[in-house]
Amino acid sequence: MTYQYIRVEKNDGIGWLTLDRPEVLNAMIPAMMKEVIDAFEDLNNDDAVRVVVITGEGKGFSAGGDYDFLVELTEARPFDVKNTVYRFFGAGVRAVKLCPKPTIAAVNGPAAGAGCEIALACDFRIASEHAVFRESWIDLGLLSPLGGMYLLPRLVGLAKANEILLLGSRIGAAEALEIGLVREVVAADELMEAAGKLAGKLAAGPPLALRAMKEGIRRGLESTMAAEWEHNVYVQSMLIDSDDFAEGVAAMTEKRKPKFRGS
Repeated sequence: MTYQYIRVEKNDGIGWLTLDRPEVLNAMIPAMMKEVIDAFEDLNNDDAVRVVVITGEGKGFSAGGDYDFLVELTEARPFDVKNTVYRFFGAGVRAVKLCPKPTIAAVNGPAAGAGCEIALACDFRIASEHAVFRESWIDLGLLSPLGGMYLLPRLVGLAKANEILLLGSRIGAAEALEIGLVREVVAADELMEAAGKLAGKLAAGPPLALRAMKEGIRRGLESTMAAEWEHNVYVQSMLIDSDDFAEGVAAMTEKRKPKFRGS
């Protein structure tokens, strides 16, 4: 597929999605988010892709909403905002969060507003030393509408989430590591290597089990223990019937690394 505002590459089981408007720190517009949605549909449907890494071109991950676009919004009516803006922004972040394959945000610089929400929607976040996370909505008199208010308290605790959301606090790389917002912090020139190493480990894992695990974690946040016990036994029964489980047992017996095929 051809894109104007993002780049997508696939190699060795990894899909690399790069936000590509570096002249504005990868600030987002609806057309860009539409491309993110389309890219994830393609990546989800490609069985050769087992993990997705998202990063930004240039010095930033994403500065959030594009300035000119925000100015245009001051003249928009409520239903226009809902039907044209969040049709793309909301669906774009949902595409990241609901991706059945593991996702990694390689945060190379500022991740603000909608850019921060995309990073939060990923399963893992790796930050360069230059990364900064900021939920900047409060500066515009807005709330965090794309999942941040749900995800942040679960990632960093209620008190810290209040600080980030209500005060619009800037969270640098070191603090992000300290509060558990990111998995690791690396030098800027080592970021993509670190993301690739983690992605490679995930890509070598069992696709069916990883998909089921992601669904179970997401469902568990909104479910009950009793419901999860019942549902997970059903899912586990299907996984035990898979070729991947047989391969896992064979590899254990033969003292070798398993080669999972997702079947």
